[in-house]
Amino acid sequence: MKKSMTITEIAKEAGVSKSTVSRVLNNKSDVLPGTKERVLRVIREHQFQPNAYARSMSQRRSRTIGVVVPHDIDYVFQNQYYMEIQRGILKAMTKRGYYALMLCCRDMKEAFDAVLQKRVDGLLLISPLYEHTPYINELLEHHVPLVLIGKSPASQQVYQVCIDNYMGALSAMQHLFGLGHRRIAFINGPHFLPSSEERRRAYLDGMARQGNAVLPGMVREGYNSIDSGYQIANQILNEFPDVSALFVASDYMAIGVLDTIHDRGMRIPQDISVVGFDNIQMSEQVTPSLTTVSQQIEEKGRISVNLLMDLIEGAPTPEGRVIDVEAKLIVRDSTGPVSSRQPDSPWKTHHIAL
Repeated sequence: MKKSMTITEIAKEAGVSKSTVSRVLNNKSDVLPGTKERVLRVIREHQFQPNAYARSMSQRRSRTIGVVVPHDIDYVFQNQYYMEIQRGILKAMTKRGYYALMLCCRDMKEAFDAVLQKRVDGLLLISPLYEHTPYINELLEHHVPLVLIGKSPASQQVYQVCIDNYMGALSAMQHLFGLGHRRIAFINGPHFLPSSEERRRAYLDGMARQGNAVLPGMVREGYNSIDSGYQIANQILNEFPDVSALFVASDYMAIGVLDTIHDRGMRIPQDISVVGFDNIQMSEQVTPSLTTVSQQIEEKGRISVNLLMDLIEGAPTPEGRVIDVEAKLIVRDSTGPVSSRQPDSPWKTHHIAL
């Protein structure tokens, strides 16, 4: 991402003060014509586009928050996770008298530029990816109030509201161990999500602590969709027919896993147990109801909005930049004791770190 010039850099090159550049940008009449032309020439040469946030620092607030989701709009409105987190965001904004400008877009530069030109007071970024780090750091350099909903490797100066994915996933594994399961496969989310690495690490650590083997093919990656879960579960059960439980890193994939097991004539949880992750509304409505790890999705949205508003309004904010929302295991009907037809001992092989 090409770094745009700041007002300070424009002022230095034009040989004027920052306040003079600001007056030129705001078309004030108290700037000498020659000085104004010199500033405008530098602006044209560097294709400088002053963002509306910078202008609003000296003007009244818009009381509008930009909410950016790095996915296309069809995916967002078909995904209960994003719908639930937006509900929490909108409720909190309404309560504090703010409006939301929502943008669903895969191109983060385009998204940030578009939102900032609308004179928003701050930004929320839902589900940041590793590749977004340069854009996030640039926003921080321009002092844009910003809160991320989800873990990011970006600057430690940015606030991040997330759950402890590692402990949430570990609680799911401990639940299965407590039911006697040892032969547990894992379907992870996309590798480009920071949360996927934490959930994967919890699975591997849990298996290692129990002395359970992890064979090649026991850990697979899906794409957080029902169809993805269905297909990957078939692959695992074809290769490992004696698996006693499946831990799945998203409820959508877990619902696909339930469909696979039903289609194979197996019973849940009598023959095989399934644990999901997210606790979307559908997890209660499927048959059997899904044991899952709750992200407290709506609550994350509410906390993120209130934190961002405090940043904008200059209210006290937490010293730590990572705000952890507790991940809660929700036990329902898709998990039960290991079946008598299943061996309760791990595979007799060496542990393989995948």
